Amino acid sequence: MEHKKILKYLYSLDSSKVKLGLKNIKALLKKLGNPEKRLKIIHVAGTNGKGSVCMMISSILQEAGYKVGVYTSPHLKKFNERIRINDRLITDKEILGYYLKIKPKITSQSFFEITTAMAFLYFYEKNVDFAVLEVGLGGRLDATNVANPLASVITNIGLEHTDILGNTIEKIAYEKACIIKRNVPIVTGAEGKALDTIKKTAKKRNAPLILNKKYKKNRNNTFNINNYKNLKLNNLKGDFQLENASTALTAIEALNKFHNLKINKNIIKNGLRNAKWEGRFEFLGRNILIDCAHNPSGFEVLIKEIKKLDYKKLILVTGLMKDKDIEKIIEMLNPVADYFIITKAKNERAAEPEFISQFIKKPFKIIKNPKNALKYAKNIADKKDLVLVAGSIYVAGELL
Repeated sequence: MEHKKILKYLYSLDSSKVKLGLKNIKALLKKLGNPEKRLKIIHVAGTNGKGSVCMMISSILQEAGYKVGVYTSPHLKKFNERIRINDRLITDKEILGYYLKIKPKITSQSFFEITTAMAFLYFYEKNVDFAVLEVGLGGRLDATNVANPLASVITNIGLEHTDILGNTIEKIAYEKACIIKRNVPIVTGAEGKALDTIKKTAKKRNAPLILNKKYKKNRNNTFNINNYKNLKLNNLKGDFQLENASTALTAIEALNKFHNLKINKNIIKNGLRNAKWEGRFEFLGRNILIDCAHNPSGFEVLIKEIKKLDYKKLILVTGLMKDKDIEKIIEMLNPVADYFIITKAKNERAAEPEFISQFIKKPFKIIKNPKNALKYAKNIADKKDLVLVAGSIYVAGELL
């Protein structure tokens, strides 16, 4: 079988109706010899910033000389991005090989369960020193939650997937807090009611709770985190990434303290400086900005960032997923966008532009092909205007 046929089959298992639970993934991993139990894992959950934090932690560990596997989802452009070692993506040949290894053991597992098992087996057989895992959805019943990590991380908590995780911050925080394991340190940037819920879970499980260190932005495009001076992110823009950097740095300090890693300040500084994560507040041109904000919490952060930029009009190219709070997102964007171009990703979960348009209170145009939508935005934009692409990781992926 060619890897394209395998991926087509796997995608066919990716139902829009999420089926959470650990029974199937545990059964599959047991047949594979439980490779996850032989890995040193850092487990990362949260509403936004998970991927950025994973890549920052990985970059620091690589700078320290370690071989680091990273498992994230979804991908931007191709499946291979989900599984990588030291920034090298799993190859097409390896996708084929690892699927065929797992295929005889598969019963009724989902797309995400199968790919998670592939990642665990791949990292184990490639003998990584550490594996950094991003939670797919929630935490308690996510397939990655079979891991017993060295440290757990919860970036932040916002309202998302309320139909699955619950309709309050407390309920969502509980689902995510269930990645906390007994006696395993937990690092978080969560605040308020979410933090209260995380504290309760950490206490029940005797897990040392470590809060993000506060950062201070300097005038020379650097920032400080406590006694770490003049830190810089060369490839990751936006002040929100400073919060993510604080989370990553605090996680590394937890590994130093509880697992005697001895990663020094210079290594941390260089690791943060070199960290990369495509499609996050990334300028494709002088006045073309692309971001993967796709939920109200993400847009709240993004809107704060674009208000710091100097532009005349904001032309927004957006496509959203059906399972997002579309009305809330557009309500947030109406005051800041001058013109909307509504598009649609090649994904069965993508919302119809006509549905999105009913909430828009500014001039808009529907162009269903994302590339054509961006091309039109460029054509109508003045040199002093800002073209912003945001709303869907899938739309971003088609344009990068």
